[in-house]
Amino acid sequence: MCHCMLCWSATHNEADYTVTFGHDERELKVCRYCIEDLTLLGFNANQIIQLKKPLQPKISFWFLGPVQNLLEASEK
Repeated sequence: MCHCMLCWSATHNEADYTVTFGHDERELKVCRYCIEDLTLLGFNANQIIQLKKPLQPKISFWFLGPVQNLLEASEK
């Protein structure tokens, strides 16, 4: 994943959007907070494209099995 070109140094946000602007279609990758700021400031963008994020794997709680067994053993 790429980082936000505007606020990465301060916030370490990942980019959510690609904004194209200018007559030569320059690209700027920005996070959701920076796109809101650019919109409020009246930034003239040619296109705003939302980046697709990879699916996050589901978290498995396999490590809770032994803990549950210990809790059940301590109750007896």
